[in-house]
Amino acid sequence: MVTKIALVEDNPSLQRRFLLNFSFFEEIEVLFCSPSGEQFLSEIEERNDNGHDLPSVVLMDIELPGITGIDATLALKESHPDIEVMMITVFEDEERIMDSLRSGASGYLLKDEPPEVIVSSVAELIAGGAPMTAKIARKIIAGIQSPEKNRDKPSSKPGFDLSERELEIIKLLVNGKSYTQTAEILIISPHTVKTHIKNVYKKMHVHSKASLVKIAIKKGII
Repeated sequence: MVTKIALVEDNPSLQRRFLLNFSFFEEIEVLFCSPSGEQFLSEIEERNDNGHDLPSVVLMDIELPGITGIDATLALKESHPDIEVMMITVFEDEERIMDSLRSGASGYLLKDEPPEVIVSSVAELIAGGAPMTAKIARKIIAGIQSPEKNRDKPSSKPGFDLSERELEIIKLLVNGKSYTQTAEILIISPHTVKTHIKNVYKKMHVHSKASLVKIAIKKGII
């Protein structure tokens, strides 16, 4: 069985290396490669709208121009929860690992893994597993076994590049305020509120107030 995948990687030389390596394996097919999270999400929606094949697995870099791979994963999972995501990155710090898993990723590999390991990990992911580079798994275990070291550590904010005014509006919406009530509280026009909301939707890759509130709460934006 051939597993259809997508690759999100902004480094052209790494793109070429991955694509060349994957070409030697009949069990996977690369549908497309995107250099940014925004372009990846756009490609997914375009394929979905046109009835084209969607990937079963996405190999996602973390450090990307624009939104991060973590935020792109969160946005993808909002609209396509059945698509599996495996991070492929150079980062080994516990914060990025845990943020990736919280966003919806089910695997975490380092980029120096041999291609056969990446391909076998794709199969493991499809079979319901959670493949991880050994040292990454040890870091997660260490974090679970020593929870006190992170007990007082504040959670990191997602990289949505939200303004202070946008954060104020999101907080009011999360607290159940309507657009009209939000405008009255902030002493601005309803039209201005709607303009800010439109910008927030674009930055956070959501299309409804419900999705906005859900992500805001999940990611600790406010």
